[in-house]
Amino acid sequence: MKRGGAQHEESIIGASLVAATLGLSVPAMALEVTPYGAIRVATWWTSSTYYNPAGDPLHDADFTLDLQGDSYVGMRVKEGDFSALAELGAYNPKNRSAGVELRMLFGEWNFGNGKLRVGYAPSPYVYRSEMIYDADGGFNGYASLFDGRYAQIKLSMNNGFYLALMRQENVGLAGIGATNSPTTNAGNGYINTPFNMTSTTYMAGYTDFDTFMPKTVLGYEGKAGIVTYGGGVAGNYYKIRTVAGNVQTGKDEIYSYLGFAHAKIDLAPFEIKVAGHTAQNLGNLMNNAAAAAGSFYSNNPATGKNAYTYGGWGQLGYTLNNKVKMFTGVAYESNEMRGRTSDDRMAAFANLQYAVTKNFNIVPEFAFLNEMRSAAGTKQERIYATGIKWEMKF
Repeated sequence: MKRGGAQHEESIIGASLVAATLGLSVPAMALEVTPYGAIRVATWWTSSTYYNPAGDPLHDADFTLDLQGDSYVGMRVKEGDFSALAELGAYNPKNRSAGVELRMLFGEWNFGNGKLRVGYAPSPYVYRSEMIYDADGGFNGYASLFDGRYAQIKLSMNNGFYLALMRQENVGLAGIGATNSPTTNAGNGYINTPFNMTSTTYMAGYTDFDTFMPKTVLGYEGKAGIVTYGGGVAGNYYKIRTVAGNVQTGKDEIYSYLGFAHAKIDLAPFEIKVAGHTAQNLGNLMNNAAAAAGSFYSNNPATGKNAYTYGGWGQLGYTLNNKVKMFTGVAYESNEMRGRTSDDRMAAFANLQYAVTKNFNIVPEFAFLNEMRSAAGTKQERIYATGIKWEMKF
């Protein structure tokens, strides 16, 4: 990482600490400031099986000890009906050069009948399991709908309904390159022109995206007795056009939608959590790096165009006492398209969460990830992992 980037990150952290100090030390501001955080290190032993094009197995075994990418420090600030949250996270061990991550930054106004949020936060359809492998992955990419964080405007009513308008993401599609995808920032003007999704400079070969609306999520969260539940729908739409050798080579429209539902049943000392979803072109809607390749729209006429996804996961938890909790769960997702093999994947885990003290937890876990077969019908990786998360929080 360049020194200038490090200085910038230090400046951000320093400014945050100064702001927190001022909030705590100047009563005249009438601010309530609450700092919090969690530092997490993971030790994992993994045994993986990969396959070459002929289907021959290739084996790999590794031990890793690293900081989890979901380690963070943050603070909550409140003044009357207004509040804010700022959270900085550690670098992702898979992408160290990216440096410190802005995890969340938003303000909320409680206007009596509900709340209005403006800022940067996870998608409202995120619902996680207790699986810890891959930085508290929670079945991420294996029927979990976690897709990162987005700039958004979210209205949440006290009756449980909410509406979120989110920054739209778009990607290329099979057969049409994504050389100007704002996701990759490859060869476009998006980096320096945040309100123009693709470059306005003509090139002999490029990909152009036309966007018309934000990604929109409408949902509901409620509770009935021992059941806490939620669900909703999400939608996304954009056009894509490609040029090669100064000639237009393709154009298409991509419609994506998602229907999702989840619930938690409190049967103390047991608890049950379930989640399910169905979608069209899920990869284009969420732009999730962990999304299955088979969940993206394709313009190949031999295999149709729209990809259809369904999946879900279930988890059983048991609280032994105030120090020990146990969880186990399984997830499955299938991505289908006319004229090709379905792209399926599944995962399972079992762990024990032990509170050594109020601020120190250790979580040993066994996990299994199975990519099964790709849309081309070839075998994909299988991973066995056993490890421990070491967590200090405040």
